[in-house]
Amino acid sequence: MKKTFLLLCLVCLSAHAEWRLIHTDPDQSQYFIEPNNTALAEGFKRVWVLNNLPKANASGTRSFRSIEEYDCNQQQARLMHITAYAGDMATGEPLGRRSGSGAWVKPDAGSVDELIMSTTCKAP
Repeated sequence: MKKTFLLLCLVCLSAHAEWRLIHTDPDQSQYFIEPNNTALAEGFKRVWVLNNLPKANASGTRSFRSIEEYDCNQQQARLMHITAYAGDMATGEPLGRRSGSGAWVKPDAGSVDELIMSTTCKAP
């Protein structure tokens, strides 16, 4: 119940998100985080991440918004929840949702995942 309440609070707060661009891939995919909305849950940092694609993929998805959790001490991450959207910047109709597996992974060195973790772990 506590996790559901936290998720609902994060959803409500994300409606007024101020996204900060932190990376653009060569294919023009953009990655944003909401650095002013990090939460501490059971000793781990949580943050909203938005991946904006330059055009819709084969399934019609133009953007993804996720909640990701970071163990800053162990330098590992896990996906909590992700939603695919038809519009850019997590707008339009939600096309699908899923929860993460709960498995911790170490981001590859130099990857956008490592950059997101590093930025999130530095946030107050």
